[in-house]
Amino acid sequence: MQRYQVISQEELEKIHENSLRIMEEVGIIITYEHARQTLEKHGCRLDGKKVHFPRTLVEEAIRLSPSSYTLYGRDPSKNVTITCEDVAYAGPYGSPFVTDMDKGRREGSLEDFINIVKICDKLPNIDIQSHISCEPQDVPVKERPVTMVYNTMKYSGKPLMGSVYGYENAMHCIELAAIPFGGLDAIKEKPVISSIPCTLTPLSYDERQLGAIRAYAETGQPQLVNSLSIAGMTTPATLAGLVSVQNAEVLAGIVYAQCVNPGCPIVYSASGSNAEMSTGLLTIGSPEDAVVSLINGQLAKYYQIPCRISGALSDAKLMDSQAAYESAITLLMAQMAGGNFILHAAGIIETYNCTSYEKLIIDNEIIGYIKRINQGITVDEETLAYDVIKDVGPGGTFLMEEHTVDWYRQEFYRPTLSDRRSYAQWKNAGALTAEQEANKKWKAILDNYGDSTLSPDIDAEMKKYMESCK
Repeated sequence: MQRYQVISQEELEKIHENSLRIMEEVGIIITYEHARQTLEKHGCRLDGKKVHFPRTLVEEAIRLSPSSYTLYGRDPSKNVTITCEDVAYAGPYGSPFVTDMDKGRREGSLEDFINIVKICDKLPNIDIQSHISCEPQDVPVKERPVTMVYNTMKYSGKPLMGSVYGYENAMHCIELAAIPFGGLDAIKEKPVISSIPCTLTPLSYDERQLGAIRAYAETGQPQLVNSLSIAGMTTPATLAGLVSVQNAEVLAGIVYAQCVNPGCPIVYSASGSNAEMSTGLLTIGSPEDAVVSLINGQLAKYYQIPCRISGALSDAKLMDSQAAYESAITLLMAQMAGGNFILHAAGIIETYNCTSYEKLIIDNEIIGYIKRINQGITVDEETLAYDVIKDVGPGGTFLMEEHTVDWYRQEFYRPTLSDRRSYAQWKNAGALTAEQEANKKWKAILDNYGDSTLSPDIDAEMKKYMESCK
């Protein structure tokens, strides 16, 4: 549910019209031959590698994009419904580096990758495993996509994400993920793996991302068609200009996906922000990032397509107060925007470049708070509690009342990290900071994780497939 609208309906429609004009008159560079041929067949005008999109085709693609579907996990209890109203949270994505309080900042490894998958598997507020929770840089580049998918499925029963680095890599990930479910045909109507193909902003797509769009569309797997536009760098400095360009890019990808396979599942995904003009670098913890998220949410609701919004984002270099306040604001705005697929919901610092072990735990706590706020309250005879108010009367206490015992567990959020003890109790227990407590908690998760629930037969079949990919 969208809680906050930053622009009017009239202004929203102006942005939509501006995007359609950009698509039709300015055009989008499409370098993938299959995409150009497919789009031309469906009525687009080609000018070399630039493709011009007619309004009617764009509007038809929006209409074809479903407003709800289910993403299936290896553990059926972890299935996730993606709709225009519900909210699902996914872990960190794309970081080349990791950090923790013991070892500090370092290049991500396969061990780190597996650790983060295990932690996210046990965090109750993370619903979907991302693809690159950190870049396992000790694995050869060509082997990373299937290695990450395999280890994600081995150590988690939650739905997952896959590679967007070209048609072949995408298909390898999809086919590998299909093995525990009975093969490729079995998942075409029951999707198990999603992706996030991204534009080459401004107004361009490269062959790898378009190849990924094709693969996920052909097999009926959801994809978060994404643009990370940067105001002042890859788009105009005005946020209305940024959103216009970004929307045109996202809609172009959606059009191609629907031309490949009409009705294939889509998530409208846009993660634009502004540049820090003193350095020329992207900033993601800014208020402008939050404003763009809110507008993206309005556009997706206008189109009635599920919406991806980025979650706990920060430009901080470690898990500190800056990381905390930026992440709390961006997560809250994702919820207020009506986001349905919240990527980077936990762990991200350093402008997408680093995943923090401690921040995974802290962000999980923030999501818990936000989920409770989103839950709202029930107003009926039982919750209005007139009878117990009358019985206790002025000057009494409700602590020992049966009504309190019946209701406090479902009314009150029970924190997993926040300390609510008295100062003396906290002091006597070691006077640990939230970061130190988070450090203890992720270690406890790994110490107590146990064995993989992947059956030996399926494990062997997946390993055999991975070898064939080499």
